[in-house]
Amino acid sequence: MIPVWNNEVQEKEMQNFREAIAGRNIMEGIVLEEFERQIKELLKVDYVVGVSSGSAALALAFMGIGIKPGDEIIVPDLTFIATANAGKLLGATVVVAPVQEDNLLLDLDKIDAYITYKTKAIVTVDLNGRIACGKKLREKYGSRGIYIIDDACQAFMSCGKDGMPAGSHVDIACYSFGITKMVTTIMGGLVATNNREIYEKIKIMKTQGMPSVFEGNEYAYPGFNFKLPDVLAAIGLGQLERLDEKMKRMREIDQMYREELSQLNCISFLDREKGELPWMTDILCEEKDKLRNILLRNEISSRPLGSPIHNAYYLQHKGNYTCSNKMREKMLYVPSGPDQDIKNVEKVISVIKSNALDL
Repeated sequence: MIPVWNNEVQEKEMQNFREAIAGRNIMEGIVLEEFERQIKELLKVDYVVGVSSGSAALALAFMGIGIKPGDEIIVPDLTFIATANAGKLLGATVVVAPVQEDNLLLDLDKIDAYITYKTKAIVTVDLNGRIACGKKLREKYGSRGIYIIDDACQAFMSCGKDGMPAGSHVDIACYSFGITKMVTTIMGGLVATNNREIYEKIKIMKTQGMPSVFEGNEYAYPGFNFKLPDVLAAIGLGQLERLDEKMKRMREIDQMYREELSQLNCISFLDREKGELPWMTDILCEEKDKLRNILLRNEISSRPLGSPIHNAYYLQHKGNYTCSNKMREKMLYVPSGPDQDIKNVEKVISVIKSNALDL
């Protein structure tokens, strides 16, 4: 079966892992510090904090700005549910806002209708590497005390028109280094910010709100265990050594699909700006379910667009989510990933082409 995603943990990563254990660098220490240093340089931000997952990064971002019951957080309809859950579990009201049809990102033109005096944060989501409107939102609402948080979990090293990485222009950016991401620590994530005060709070909150777990003599904030161990950061360092190669392969795969399938009447693509790095290749097909069955019969995995979060009963819905529903019906992710075999991609293209008349 051709996997829908492939990112390999190779010998260099395993060597780093073994060396970390042999050197007794198990929990947070010099290996994590080096991983954070390299990521900080890549993202061009002042402060980063390695954490246990992208979900933990989102939770810490909300904790860092003091989200509490009664606050409202605006989240786009198309995102992984973790974006909304992180705020909901802190007691906030999560308000679902519509997305734009041309790129599936938060619709900047409709945000005003969702803002109230209770709005504490607006979350942008760089869905599949497409850069959202965080910069414009911060320029418009920053002076009103509304924080802009970017969920860049699908957009590590994706860049906007100005050449700056996803998450560069907001108050706090969150990244994931899970196994399904371009750079993986198996499980892991990162919070990035240029705000020193937020950074200092988050750094303490991720270790149960204690400035020193070893001393155990002060409880500065409510917190939790969101640490990223050295042994996992060691894997991440090995992955970073192949970063350019990984990025090149992901662009190559996306370009192959676009060049070979755009000629078919049954397949179309959303535009992607120069500099935006695809997490996976997404295609649009009116007969999505039929295409999935065809691929499955040929031992090819695919993945649908996740259910829009307005379908979560515990979130606040208002307005029209027609675009999200429509895209859910016809969007499909096809085999991608930085270590996906090009022969696999060629087979996917061949199968789709040979069955195009049935779609």
